[in-house]
Amino acid sequence: MFDSILIPVDGTDTMDELIKRGYELAQTHDADVHGLFVNNVSDIIPTTTAPAAPREIDEEVERQGERTLDQMRRLSPPGFDPITEFRQGNPANEIIRYTDENDIDCIVIGRKGTSILSHLGSNTSGVVQGSNVPVLVVPFGDSDAESEEA
Repeated sequence: MFDSILIPVDGTDTMDELIKRGYELAQTHDADVHGLFVNNVSDIIPTTTAPAAPREIDEEVERQGERTLDQMRRLSPPGFDPITEFRQGNPANEIIRYTDENDIDCIVIGRKGTSILSHLGSNTSGVVQGSNVPVLVVPFGDSDAESEEA
């Protein structure tokens, strides 16, 4: 059913669980795995400080992205060699663009919160609304979902 699965990663503390779930789905379908890190420059610049020089910002964003993609590669089960890419821009738009450019069949993306409707997050919401492929939204911090799995 799925030949290629995209796991957008962001370096948050829930990322390892998201990657695990994505690889589980890939193993079930014998699918290739793609990892994508997308960051807006504004995501790493606190609004209360003076902006850094553009080159310093670009270098920090790139280091953050590479660390995150390295973690995804380290977590890959035997037999998987994820295709990874770093992009800058609006995360939801870049995830959808990458999906279209690389013939992705499914996106595995995370969310936080207790209500799928109120805590989807702008990036996840944008992907769900704009994607032409199935999107598996993995909940985090949802006590109801955790108790159902137990």
